[in-house]
Amino acid sequence: MSIQFNIKTVNETVSTNLLMKEWEKENRLNHGDVLRAIHQTAGIGQSGNVWESEAGMNLTFSLFLKTDFIAASELFQINKLISLAVNDYLVEKGIHKVKIKWPNDLYVGDCKIAGMLTHNSFLGDKLEHSIVGLGLNINQMKFKSDTSNPISLKQILGDDADLEVELKNLLQSINRRFSQLERGDIGRINADYLNCLYGLNEKKIFKDASGTFEGIIQGVDLYGRLLIEKELKIRSTYNMKEIEFL
Repeated sequence: MSIQFNIKTVNETVSTNLLMKEWEKENRLNHGDVLRAIHQTAGIGQSGNVWESEAGMNLTFSLFLKTDFIAASELFQINKLISLAVNDYLVEKGIHKVKIKWPNDLYVGDCKIAGMLTHNSFLGDKLEHSIVGLGLNINQMKFKSDTSNPISLKQILGDDADLEVELKNLLQSINRRFSQLERGDIGRINADYLNCLYGLNEKKIFKDASGTFEGIIQGVDLYGRLLIEKELKIRSTYNMKEIEFL
């Protein structure tokens, strides 16, 4: 079933995810509600990192999705479908070399263009709903922080983009991928995600609780854990926050 998006815009908020969580507690949200901020002053990324965004230059928004058809154990499917939707949107813009950097980022080459953060609510063994926060660099040309080598759509394509148009295009990409998940086409989603996975089958340097090591990403398991092959063909699995790329 197609998502009927309802876009609500605020001029400024600390974090669209935090504000949407407040609205959820007040039972003010419906499936497909979108909360967009013109200026998000302290957007939260993975591991508590702040998402830098100049006022009025980028897309910073959160999306409320009813997800009670998804088993709680398969909640990472939300990350997959949103990541793939952003990838689809960028490819349609003519941007290639797009990769999904596990668990929550989108890269063009070795530069970060988008990131997400999800808040999930469970009911029994089902994923009741998800709040998905997204930051996508659109028109910003200068970044105060060079963490993750940020890049924007304008830096790649050279032209200013209409944020409202880009938001609607991105939401349509999300709609298509969500419908795919609703139909149970998990095989296609998993295959597409693997095909877009940053560093797949490449030697990379990582850091975990034991220190730094060299390994090869082999994929992501059912629960969203990163699969890495180390020396002597030893395979290890990592949850979010248990490992970092160096």
